[in-house]
Amino acid sequence: MRYQVERMVSTKSIRRIGAVSLIVPCLDHLAAPILTLMFAPVMLETVFGPGWVAATAFFLALGIFQLLWVYVLLKSENSFLLILGILGNLVSILIYFVSTAGVTLFGVPPQPLIAFGVLIKALEAVFVLASICVLKALHTAV
Repeated sequence: MRYQVERMVSTKSIRRIGAVSLIVPCLDHLAAPILTLMFAPVMLETVFGPGWVAATAFFLALGIFQLLWVYVLLKSENSFLLILGILGNLVSILIYFVSTAGVTLFGVPPQPLIAFGVLIKALEAVFVLASICVLKALHTAV
C-alpha cells in the first residue's frame, strides 16, 4: 500500500521565501559600498584599513552574485547552479564569522560582530536552507 505524502509548503513557495530572504543582504552588499564611496570614502579606509579596496570589491561582487542567485532560485531547475549558490552563500557566512573572530583577511583588520551583520547572515542562511529544500525537491521529483 502506497501513501501519498502531501507537502505543507509548495516548492514554489520555498523558492519565493529563499529569494525574498536574499534581497536584503543583496541590497546591503551593493548599496552600502556604493553609497559610502560616493558620500564618505574616507570611512571605507577607516573601517577596513589598507584592505578597503579588496573589501569594497568583495562586497560589490557578493551583492551581484546574490542578485543573480535570487533569479536562479526563482527560475532555475539546474542543480549545479543551486549548489553553487548554496556554496557561495555559505562562504559568505563563513568569511563574516571568521573576520569577526579576530582574523585579518585580505588586509582587512578584524571586524566587530554586530547585530545587523548577524541578521544579514541569518537571512543568507534562510536562502541556503530554501535552496537545499528546492534541490531536494528536484531530485525526488525525478
